[in-house]
Amino acid sequence: MKNYTFIRPDPTLKTNLMKFGFECGHGWDGILEDLFDGIQKIVDDKPELKNFELTQVKEKFGMLRVYCSFNIREIDALIDKAEKRSAETCEDCGKPGKFRVMNHWYYTRCDRCSKKISEGI
Repeated sequence: MKNYTFIRPDPTLKTNLMKFGFECGHGWDGILEDLFDGIQKIVDDKPELKNFELTQVKEKFGMLRVYCSFNIREIDALIDKAEKRSAETCEDCGKPGKFRVMNHWYYTRCDRCSKKISEGI
């Protein structure tokens, strides 16, 4: 993944949780890269956003969640789009997937990866 100016892990965990990296499967890497490219363009075009940073990227309730230090309408729209894409993309392999529920656990996987989960592989 490229270096993005708004991803600055804080080793003390006082300003963000990016020290833990992206807490989701690699199947969503393409979604994240598209999102981060879009955010970087906005940040580069607006010097007043020099302090903007991601505070956490993770899977929650079966979908991608991206948290920021403060809200910007244009960036929020990109995040919403990425989160919606994650509900249709397998978190493990990146192929088309479905949002699913099993034993009160929410996840988005393709049929193949979902079968691995249900079989305990």
